[in-house]
Amino acid sequence: MAKIFGARGSQNVQVAEFIHAWNDTMVEVGGVLKDMGAITTGDVFKAINMPPNAEVIGGEVQVEILGVGPTNYTMEVGTSSDGTAANFAATFSSTVDLKGAVGARTALTLTGAASYPGLLNAVPNDIFVRLIRSAAVATAGKSVLRVMFITRGKVNEAVPG
Repeated sequence: MAKIFGARGSQNVQVAEFIHAWNDTMVEVGGVLKDMGAITTGDVFKAINMPPNAEVIGGEVQVEILGVGPTNYTMEVGTSSDGTAANFAATFSSTVDLKGAVGARTALTLTGAASYPGLLNAVPNDIFVRLIRSAAVATAGKSVLRVMFITRGKVNEAVPG
């Protein structure tokens, strides 16, 4: 049995942001360059690279500019066990409406193993987004995904005991 002591150090919370707008382009996980305003149902993109041993402790999706064009324009936030669209799981959010009110914030849902993807095997398990839109091409829209995390075992400030 190991003898344990109280915490003698702390670390800063890190925040990573993924910002996307309707007129941006990005390479989806299959390697194809996509126009973000003309995405099709189920396009998955790697949004945030996570370090090993990262534990997600919070986050949100915020609408900065109202999505215009499609009748359905949404985002899901999650992980992929192997970095492919086929294994994407919306582990951090239900569907977020990108046509919602400007300034609207949707908190990420942190449940079970989904909240600490890097701890599952001590290698990065990056954050992905799936963008979904109806038939019409988007002509406006911008949103920000923010992910707050700590790295297990890291200390930024030592506190003598």
